[in-house]
Amino acid sequence: MAIKLIALDLDGTLLNSDKVVTPRTLAALKAAQAKGVGVTIATGRMFKGAEIFGRQIGANAPLICCNGGVVEEVGASEPLFARHLPPAVVRRLLQYCQRQGWYVNWYIGNDIFVDHYDEDYFYAYRTVKDLPVVAVGEHYPDYTCDVLQCVLRDLTGRVGEKTQVIEQMFPQHIVAQQNTGNSADLTAPDVDKALGLSWLAQRMGLQPEEVMACGDGDNDLAMLRYAGTAVVPANGLDAARALATYHAPSNDEDGIAVAIEDLVLQ
Repeated sequence: MAIKLIALDLDGTLLNSDKVVTPRTLAALKAAQAKGVGVTIATGRMFKGAEIFGRQIGANAPLICCNGGVVEEVGASEPLFARHLPPAVVRRLLQYCQRQGWYVNWYIGNDIFVDHYDEDYFYAYRTVKDLPVVAVGEHYPDYTCDVLQCVLRDLTGRVGEKTQVIEQMFPQHIVAQQNTGNSADLTAPDVDKALGLSWLAQRMGLQPEEVMACGDGDNDLAMLRYAGTAVVPANGLDAARALATYHAPSNDEDGIAVAIEDLVLQ
């Protein structure tokens, strides 16, 4: 079946090491859209962190954010689909992290909440202007409803040790995804990119065989399994590359452009 929807992870996939969409990649995406193919982003980032790239590539399908927990159209103020963490779980998590002195932020709608703001932890957000961070101090228990995702941060590279503790404490409620060494996304166990992507595909009337998913990391594995075409760049994790139906050059070698040219534009 022909590919009718392309879902693109951002970091390590669509973006090169400079966090840029290259001209060749942008041209390939525009050519795919001209053929009637839907193009979306599927990322662990919150919507505001993804929307800037959605606008840049002219995404013509709603964006999949928070590791599949949110599907929202560019320019919208409300999501089409959202899956939230239970408030009681969020409160217990925040209380524990505060007692341990661990830095965590969480997303409600299009805002980032923290007990106190420390810009050193938000280096990855340099592409986002007017970062919507709300520091709530000791009142954090009042901001635990409708939480889409929490992010545990550690600048010493020990975030993996901390997420193991959290997963043991909340075995039925929290899993860690997208472990970068300095941060990890904390989501509900049933939330992954395949959840958001399958919801979007069904909304568009598409079968998995008509979907092309592109990703390189641990939080991309579910959507790579779901999609009929799984594109993984050369820089991808071994676990991601094992799922690939198409092995692309790296994200610094226009890998996504090459894949689109070969699989969609031929």
